[in-house]
Amino acid sequence: MKKALSIYIHIPFCVQKCAYCDFLSAPATLEVQKQYLHMLIQEIRKKAADCAEEYIVKTIFIGGGTPTSVPADYLCQVLKMVQEC
Repeated sequence: MKKALSIYIHIPFCVQKCAYCDFLSAPATLEVQKQYLHMLIQEIRKKAADCAEEYIVKTIFIGGGTPTSVPADYLCQVLKMVQEC
């Protein structure tokens, strides 16, 4: 039986940095967001290859800056990669 796994996905982008926020986050161009999410997908692939046999993802939490400031299709690509892996 596979062990349950919870995943936290950090999306460090926001429209503007709030004074009270302690997260690693900042505004970023669309190109920077795209590059970050491309590397995030690569990291998901790499980590999944190491643990997919042993774990099943039960919970995904997306946090950081304001994840909804990133285009929805980018976030969908990340979640699709988690599902595939």
